[in-house]
Amino acid sequence: KPKQFQPILNGKSTFQYGVETFLKQYSPEDLFVSTKRRFIKYVSEQAPQIPLKNYIVEPDIAKDRGPGEGLAFLTLSLRHPDEPFFVYQSDMVREPEESFLKMVADAEFFQKKHRKFMTGGIKATQPNMGADYLELGLQISTEDNQEIYEINNFHFRKGSIKETKELVENFHVVAHWNHTCWYPELMLEAYKKYRPDWYGKLMEIKEVIGKPGEDEAIKAIYETMEKGATEEVTRNVMDSGDAVAFLLPFRVTDFGTWESVYEYFSEDGVSNYYDGELASFDSRGSIVKTSKKKLVALSCVDDLVVVDTDDVLLIVPRNRLDSIKDLQAIIEKGGFADSL
Repeated sequence: KPKQFQPILNGKSTFQYGVETFLKQYSPEDLFVSTKRRFIKYVSEQAPQIPLKNYIVEPDIAKDRGPGEGLAFLTLSLRHPDEPFFVYQSDMVREPEESFLKMVADAEFFQKKHRKFMTGGIKATQPNMGADYLELGLQISTEDNQEIYEINNFHFRKGSIKETKELVENFHVVAHWNHTCWYPELMLEAYKKYRPDWYGKLMEIKEVIGKPGEDEAIKAIYETMEKGATEEVTRNVMDSGDAVAFLLPFRVTDFGTWESVYEYFSEDGVSNYYDGELASFDSRGSIVKTSKKKLVALSCVDDLVVVDTDDVLLIVPRNRLDSIKDLQAIIEKGGFADSL
């Protein structure tokens, strides 16, 4: 069950949060959900407002975002070739919602006027090893108070703190946050230019859409596509000098780790955050998420992550969250033995 479907936000998922945000400004018919087939049940349960015909179903094969989003762009090119799209990654929260929705509307207005590839950026105040960077050029004058810049270069994430620090300090760069707005046909042309192998497979898929045995035919073609990120196409577009970046006028929280959950909900960075029942004595800085029916008691311990589900109890120090992947590997091997 991917993180975007988990009830992180007081009983709601970030996917639900995103749908509810968009419905404040758009109709359900305007929203398309690109998802793997095995996640359809979560989509239908958590966003029943979105019509089934607006599901873009990706085969249950791990191919990364490049092929998956390519399938979405192809679908939109067939359904709405003359309408710009906006890509929303549903594992994040954007606040305040009003600022986000205004930027989406402004992006549509700008796109219809200029037809340039658009993406998002956040001002870089310190090196972030997990971020790609956009080197900005001239600022573009607009009437909507949005900060929009030409993109001179796309900088893939560096291999060291020193290199990243030099980039941030010596160039006019922003951290890249995917908030893509463009036309589907133009995106497919970019696929054709920069990843012709992906484009060729998408055109094969185009030929079987709407025909008997469509699902199996799409799966057979899709599984032959090479795995890769959408940036293998878009970073070339951004390097071409024909792309722009919006500086995002809102806070973005990516719930990628339990630490990010704690930082989002903790009011002071010291108190415990809990979702469930907690009794605590001389304990602070912990996050506790558990069944509402079970009481968790902490005594004289600090900075823990405690997550209790129906089948697993996880306890890990906040400063060792990177060890969860190693723990998962032990569990997957079976036997549940400690590797140390």
